Amino acid sequence: VTTAKYTFYSFLFINLYQQFSRFANIYFLVIAALQLLTPLSPTGRYSTAAPLALVLAANMVREIWEDSKRHKDDYEVNNRVIEVIRGGRVVEELWKNLKVGDIVWVKKGTEFPADLVQLASSDESGGSYIDTCNLDGETNLKIKSSLSLTQDARNHSQISKTRGLFEYEPPNKRLYTFVGKVTIDQQTIPVDNDVVLLRGAVLRNTKWIYGVVVYAGKQTKLLMNARAAQLKMSNVERLTNRILAAVLLFELIMCSLGCIGNAIWAKGNKTTWYMPYLESQSTAEVLSSWITYFILLNNYLPISLYVSMELAKLGQKVLIDNDVEMYHAKSDTPALARTSNLNEELGQIEYIFSDKTGTLTRNEMEFRKCFIVNTSYGFGTTEIGASMAMRQKGEMKKDPAEADADATIAQKRIESNHPDSRAIRDFFRNLSVSHTVVPEGEPQPNKIKYQAESPDEGALVSAAKCLGFFYCEKTAKTHTVDVFGQRETYEILNVNKFNSTRKRMSCVVKTPENRLMLYIKGADNVMLDRLAPGQSYIHETADMLKSYAQEGLRTLVIGQREISEQEWREWDKVFRHAASSLVDREDKLMDAAEMIERDITLVGATAIEDKLQIGVPDAISTLAMAGIKIWVLTGDKQETAENIGFACNLIKEEMKRIYLLEGDTDTIKRSVIQEMEDMKKTPDKEHCLIVDGKALLEIMRAQEEKDASSDSLDLMLSFLDLAKKCKAVVACRVSPDQKRQIVAMVKHNVKPYPMTLAIGDGANDVPMILEASVGIGISGNEGMQAVRSSDYAIAQFRFLKRLLLVHGRSNYKRVSVVVMYSLYKNCTLVSTLFAFGTYSGWTGTALFDALMLAGFNVGWAFFGVIIFGTIENDVSPTAAIAYPQLYMSGQQQRDFNMRVLLRWFLTGIYHTVICFFIASAIFMNMTVKPTWAEDGHVVFGTIVQQSIIAVVNLKLLIETNYLTNYSLFSYVLGWLLFVL
Repeated sequence: VTTAKYTFYSFLFINLYQQFSRFANIYFLVIAALQLLTPLSPTGRYSTAAPLALVLAANMVREIWEDSKRHKDDYEVNNRVIEVIRGGRVVEELWKNLKVGDIVWVKKGTEFPADLVQLASSDESGGSYIDTCNLDGETNLKIKSSLSLTQDARNHSQISKTRGLFEYEPPNKRLYTFVGKVTIDQQTIPVDNDVVLLRGAVLRNTKWIYGVVVYAGKQTKLLMNARAAQLKMSNVERLTNRILAAVLLFELIMCSLGCIGNAIWAKGNKTTWYMPYLESQSTAEVLSSWITYFILLNNYLPISLYVSMELAKLGQKVLIDNDVEMYHAKSDTPALARTSNLNEELGQIEYIFSDKTGTLTRNEMEFRKCFIVNTSYGFGTTEIGASMAMRQKGEMKKDPAEADADATIAQKRIESNHPDSRAIRDFFRNLSVSHTVVPEGEPQPNKIKYQAESPDEGALVSAAKCLGFFYCEKTAKTHTVDVFGQRETYEILNVNKFNSTRKRMSCVVKTPENRLMLYIKGADNVMLDRLAPGQSYIHETADMLKSYAQEGLRTLVIGQREISEQEWREWDKVFRHAASSLVDREDKLMDAAEMIERDITLVGATAIEDKLQIGVPDAISTLAMAGIKIWVLTGDKQETAENIGFACNLIKEEMKRIYLLEGDTDTIKRSVIQEMEDMKKTPDKEHCLIVDGKALLEIMRAQEEKDASSDSLDLMLSFLDLAKKCKAVVACRVSPDQKRQIVAMVKHNVKPYPMTLAIGDGANDVPMILEASVGIGISGNEGMQAVRSSDYAIAQFRFLKRLLLVHGRSNYKRVSVVVMYSLYKNCTLVSTLFAFGTYSGWTGTALFDALMLAGFNVGWAFFGVIIFGTIENDVSPTAAIAYPQLYMSGQQQRDFNMRVLLRWFLTGIYHTVICFFIASAIFMNMTVKPTWAEDGHVVFGTIVQQSIIAVVNLKLLIETNYLTNYSLFSYVLGWLLFVL
């Protein structure tokens, strides 16, 4: 396995190719070649080549240092030792030598060296527990099974005698699916992800497992998913390239003026006795003075610009990483700048696209309410419900102790002969049996710990435990529930897994009474359509679900169906055929699930609270005042998303709400046009747009289809115009890809192109994080996939306020000054070379010694701008947050544009006039004319350069608002180095 960028032989070629991909480096290479290969250089042969070599070497040293760590890590990983079973004996083998088909013996606490199919384990049931934190950041343990045909193997001899044929899909990046089958002793069974152990995961709570290697080395799913971060170039860097092009044009004009001046001077001085060659000077020799000036004035483009920017950004990264105000003590998580290339982009954000669950909310689920047989259990309300009650001036029920009293009422009804007793038992039996939760620890209610793949499932199982349905034991095929002291074991026959398309999960179980039951739970929009007709309380349940959603609660519908033995056997054949298919297995399993998930009996509904994170309302309100438009993109239903919008200050009561829900293209387009017309009638009123996933399917057709019709394109652009005029946008019931489409629509179709930021905490947010100009990952309960795909990582949404308003705004201003100041100081220096033409007959004679000229960019005027670019603040962090309107300067690019460049350049020329002509008036007669020595002008040039170094460092001091000992020392250091 190789993750290093370079090898010993490829380093030089690849690194030089990357460095000369920059325009400025190619430019200086041309200048250096002209100096080295022609006699036309007035500044010495090495005045450009030496600094260029220094800059290139510095970059190479940094790359070698970074890549050496990768080589060290690669060596350590490739040479780890694992135990392999060969001929009934254990042989130690290096990871890098593993091959497909090898049987490995992995012990507790060991990381899997390749992608394995589990053959057997120390557990009698063949199960094992694995930690996938290295893969997805999730800390909860996951249970894996062994192949049913090999799970009885108990020693090396038995497992080494196993012979079989595996057929499975070629290597791919899909971490959560595996399609294959195995034939052993003429028996064929399907192989799916339940028996696959991925490289990078760690064996926990299991003494050992045997596994056969199915993918090794670079073909493992972990390494196939490992890719270089997407290259994102900041807007400032793009504009810098245009600015450098403008400066180059200015330089070419100056070269032409110098060439013309030389031709005029030569024509008028042909009879000068000490320059007889002027009488016979050809046109080509006159034109060669243009090349001389091109070499002389090459430093109008500062060779140290990119190095200065990179070092300043590196310092900014350190400040972000070590900002204690963005440190989350509870999770021990600091802010993390995963890249320094986009620091200044944080100060120009115009649109924020935010996930809801885990980003605005805590993703810590608490079972709050349920609805069973026309009765809602659970008093009180939530933060979001309280916010709604305040808006509607309704009565707000108090919460704390009433929930306990309510739980007691439900429990009494379960234990008594109450008419609802059986329905309540069915409800909590469903919650305690139908899930993928893994119990850990002693089987006692107060000691057991549940490992759940999602916080929702953990909350549901914990709620059932509190009401007497204690899920206490799990094997590969059974779930055991302690119901008021009596153990009930349920055999799990089939599981139809949850996915974002199905939005539900179900399982077929055999109850202790030998009944076959289908237990199912899922989102209301897919479950209500699958209920058997003619049932009581369907409408009441739908109304209650809407009421729960208005409180911001996450809801699920619970159902069940009894299945006959014959129906199950016929369906089981279809299910197993789909499970063993090597082609379109997922689609076939979904089709099989559809066959049995019908005519469901409604059991009830659950409502789980996901509380808002601390500081979210204040953060959103402050960011909105900074001129940033915030769009919330969530998979929740409309009522939940809308009420959370109110609770977090995104939507305000005085806003007019615009709804785009379902409909065909024509219907949605008419609605958009009508709303646009209504907006014109009330230009002063703020608006909020609420759109759902079904409407977005029609709106986004032009975004995804290459040959989209003009009507589709018109609809998308009309929708975008409407959304741009809204203060807030909430998109509900959207898929991960629709989130990406929304970001791409804004990013590519709003003019001028805006800076976009996407923030989320889960794997479903990765597409939009990668699509946005800047991606922010929140390290939450949904793993670390979002963080690993992001540019910056924070622990809580509220820290985004400080990241943008303090760090982002300051970094934008710092980098702007770094670029402009670098151009200014070089303009001041190089313009004196042009001005000296008034004394040298425009011959392109260099005023400065070559060493002095080369040292200007990498010594005399180098350190101050780096310190400035790292720590400068024009206002305090407190003021930046208290007055968020200050942030708008970055959005409007007030500090970095051609007008600002002109002002800095004119200042540089003005300082040139002062430094050169005042020094000329005072010192020219003292240093040049008395001796008329060949290098007398260099003495004068040294005086001029010293004054320039003092002036440009003084200019930086004047620009400084936050003066520290470090910055003051760096400003003086350049001048001291020159003097010494």
